[in-house]
Amino acid sequence: MTVEYQRIRISALRTLISMLTVLGVVGCQPDQGRPVTLIGDRAVVTFERPLCRGDIEMIEETLDHIEDSLDVEVVSPIEIALWSHYADVVAHCSEGPAGCYINGEVHSLWDVQEHEIVHAVAAPLGTPEPLWAEGIAEAISGRTRQGQADVGSLVGLQSYREVDYGTAGHFVRWLLEDYGVEGIRALQREIAFEEVYAMELADAAADYEANAPWSYPHWNPCRGEPLPSTSGDGWEHDIDVACADPWGSAQYQSGPTVFRAVEIEASGTYSLRVTGANRVGAIACQLETLRDRPVDEMAGDIIRESSDLALPTFFVGDELYEIRLEPGHLQFSITVDGEASTVGFELRRLGA
Repeated sequence: MTVEYQRIRISALRTLISMLTVLGVVGCQPDQGRPVTLIGDRAVVTFERPLCRGDIEMIEETLDHIEDSLDVEVVSPIEIALWSHYADVVAHCSEGPAGCYINGEVHSLWDVQEHEIVHAVAAPLGTPEPLWAEGIAEAISGRTRQGQADVGSLVGLQSYREVDYGTAGHFVRWLLEDYGVEGIRALQREIAFEEVYAMELADAAADYEANAPWSYPHWNPCRGEPLPSTSGDGWEHDIDVACADPWGSAQYQSGPTVFRAVEIEASGTYSLRVTGANRVGAIACQLETLRDRPVDEMAGDIIRESSDLALPTFFVGDELYEIRLEPGHLQFSITVDGEASTVGFELRRLGA
């Protein structure tokens, strides 16, 4: 969601408190009682819980990526309010979106924050029509895949509610991949498409619909510390799950989460057990452009990141599972109850 840009203002009190929270040292925001974290001099983030080290680094990397992509510099701290519950987002945004950039503030559920941060960083450059505003935010913030609408049906729309985000984002990503980033920067600055690309939009749309791949990967896929195998097709590691971990996150209410990545080289049935964990999530990462839509949305028993589902498959800690896996990269999220603790991660191919 995008709105007319308004310069961000932060009170002297909030600024002082934020300056005491340098990279993970948190205080409390006086008006809401929510922990507040300063991300350098570019963002002030509030959430129900103090952010973890990995969260801070992720937002820093996201800001770097957006600034580089749009050739813009954040000159005033962006206020980012992250929420765990949809009702809290609706209280600040209108009914419908999972996030918004409004009145100089980002309000967002955790999983769509990158999209809304693009709007915040891009706002000083211009306010293009929804096709370009939402398409640019989708294309820069994450993976994209073909949508349901024709590009031509999105031209001239006046409301973000009418936009097919899948088509808009994938079309803009195709433009970025095939023609470079300069064109995207010009569209954000409200320069006409025909002037930017020296061709009619209808011709570009026809080329896209005939030749674009099914899906492009996220700009930073499969975040997490790689876990080396310890015995052929087996992994056995003690993992310290803590907010201070470089891949630590405060995303889930029960306790800290860390992310780890595993490369599966052989298809087969694997046993999985993570002792001491509250829950474990797994998703099959997309590292490369996919020319065609996968025939199966599952990589064995794990959901593909490029699928319509695109959510982790969750497992209960301490339980023993037998799961089918295909070759590829998996991202595991490991969450514990309460404070930091050590878990035992065991994954091995049966019969190997």
